[in-house]
Amino acid sequence: MQFKEGLGWKACHDEERNMYTAQRSWRGFYQLCEIDAETYNKLSDDGNADKLIGSGRVLFESDDDYYTQRYYRIVDENYAELAPWASANWIAGKSDVLDRRYEVVNRFPGVGFAYGSEVYDCAQYFGVADKESGTSVDEETIFPACSVSKFVTAVCVMKLRELNLVDIDERVNKYLKQWKLRSADGAESDATIRNVLSHTAGIMDGEDGFYGLRIGDPEVSLLDILNGSTKYNNRPVRLEQQPGTAFEYSDAGYCVLQQMIEDVTGKEFATLVKELVFEEIGLKKTFFASAAEREKHEAEMATGYDDAGEPIPGKFPVTPDLAASGLWSTPKELWKLSQEFFRALNGKSSFLQEDGAREIIKPAGDFSWTGLGVFLEGEKTLVSKGWGENGQCMLKLHLESGEASVVMTNNNPGKDQAESGVEWLTDSYVWFM
Repeated sequence: MQFKEGLGWKACHDEERNMYTAQRSWRGFYQLCEIDAETYNKLSDDGNADKLIGSGRVLFESDDDYYTQRYYRIVDENYAELAPWASANWIAGKSDVLDRRYEVVNRFPGVGFAYGSEVYDCAQYFGVADKESGTSVDEETIFPACSVSKFVTAVCVMKLRELNLVDIDERVNKYLKQWKLRSADGAESDATIRNVLSHTAGIMDGEDGFYGLRIGDPEVSLLDILNGSTKYNNRPVRLEQQPGTAFEYSDAGYCVLQQMIEDVTGKEFATLVKELVFEEIGLKKTFFASAAEREKHEAEMATGYDDAGEPIPGKFPVTPDLAASGLWSTPKELWKLSQEFFRALNGKSSFLQEDGAREIIKPAGDFSWTGLGVFLEGEKTLVSKGWGENGQCMLKLHLESGEASVVMTNNNPGKDQAESGVEWLTDSYVWFM
């Protein structure tokens, strides 16, 4: 193939098929045409190329100039075969992606989207943070991060490890003072901190627990949760399987870790993580939602909507199980956390040591899909998911390139991230770089 090109145009002569094709573009408009040899030979940067190409047989065209309705039109179904070199196929694919993104985004009242790497970054916002007032989602909107909390909790534990306050391969009971983790027979458990972080300790959550608490309801303490003495969690937290033998996703296990962190440091969990993690990285809109933090940030917190689209009474639920699901943040700040973690993995962070970061992404025994507070897609991708009664979100970090994407919403879609489209949004960032 031979090519000629100039400002806003490119043409090709396919000698094997004796075919001439050319594309032109200007301010969002794109057109691919079949031309003849005479037209091809006349093409130059004298200002006539656009008119000459437009006189040919149109194969494909699109318009995305932001002033008119975006469209693309396939005139010849064989356009990709006739001009495999052209941009038309990519444009058609991107248009399909844009249509899908529009469809998914409109399933939620509000969506925040951040993506990028150490080289570039971008954020986009859609919809409303509060339907009743019509407040738009923007970079100030703080969303529920739900179980992405577990990733942050794991980072906090690794910081305590650096300070020689805990050993993650020691029994968690060694560090628990006010309460002990026990087996079904009442004996103290030998489950390690690593077991609890990776959901392999043998702790099982009760049915219908860890949701439904509202602002103004009687207070539920962490010990209430651990003892199973309230409707918020009516099942005592204990081991029901031998540690390391099974994977059992457990919010209750992270309540054990929250209690351990408070016992070891003598500080409330939300305060400790703010000092040890958020302030160190410079995250100003990321917090665990204690009563004090809720009051401080309430004006920026997105109203949560349930799976019927109704607002949560009081706008958002109360989550005393902070380490498991009490995190709030913005897409851009969670993305910033992912970048600091990536730097730590490569020994370039003053915040977290490399060996601690690598412990987090180490598969837990036979359970190759789980690390410490995170999930793993093979050896190349870290995943952290959140799904609660007032929102759904997801973070993905590619461990080789450092590229990361974060999607946050303020609605429980009633289905997991794969079905709701949140995971697709998280993966689609490559189209919008």
